[in-house]
Amino acid sequence: MNLASGSLLSGAYILALLSTAVVGLPTRTVTWQEYSLLILSVIGIGIICAIAFPRIWRTGPRPRLWLTASLIAVIALLYVQLRLPQPESNDISQFVSSSAQGQVVTIQGNVETVPRLTRSQKGQFWLEATQLTELESNENRGTTTRGVTGKLYVTVPLLQSTGLFPGQTISVTGVLYKPKPAANPGGFDFATYLTKEGAFAGLSGRQVSFPDENQESTWGWWMLRQRIIHAQVRQLGSPTGLLLSSIVLGRKAVDLPYDIRDLFIQTGFAHVLAASGFHVSLILGSV
Repeated sequence: MNLASGSLLSGAYILALLSTAVVGLPTRTVTWQEYSLLILSVIGIGIICAIAFPRIWRTGPRPRLWLTASLIAVIALLYVQLRLPQPESNDISQFVSSSAQGQVVTIQGNVETVPRLTRSQKGQFWLEATQLTELESNENRGTTTRGVTGKLYVTVPLLQSTGLFPGQTISVTGVLYKPKPAANPGGFDFATYLTKEGAFAGLSGRQVSFPDENQESTWGWWMLRQRIIHAQVRQLGSPTGLLLSSIVLGRKAVDLPYDIRDLFIQTGFAHVLAASGFHVSLILGSV
């Protein structure tokens, strides 16, 4: 295979990946019917190129190579569709209310992460949903409970998230919502972020309750991480201890004040707060 052939095949693969933006991936759920039209379009373009280009560009790639390039493009499209997380039929995102105000629901599930402080001073954590309870119509004030699946991005008032731990079963009352894509080019795309995390909806929580009041935390690596953070804060104080914990464990593991994070970003040293083996070895070597 010469350089021109390799460039054509590689370009077909890359262009096929980029073409998924035409149908709205990865910020929206695309049906197989829509995706099939994209695949048929790619095949059609490959056939047209195989017929037309050899007549115009006589020293260029042969028809067989153009057809091979279209086949590689189709494989790239199928690869994207198979690897991209898709909501199941009973995923919690399927029950988001279409009304502007949103319907108040109660979601029961298992906490996946230790709550973290958001920029808006709320507690945020991931919840693996297992049960949805919603009110019926105004005429009948009963409730409907159904089993659900899926991962939720949950935010609650800070005091409501205090003391939550991974593996704990809780119920959160609030309003479900679907994330919106970035409003400005290059801005933070919340919908894409959730999709990468395997989630398709968020929950703006108001109240956290506990079906089992006697739950005890089970051992996990998160407990060791919390002990390290507490020890460093106890010895160095705040925010110095939190800053050291961010360097050792990564900023995602520590509620480092946002004013300090912003200073590191503005000065171009945000990478210092990303935990890596190199950083840990420097710290251990210094100790």
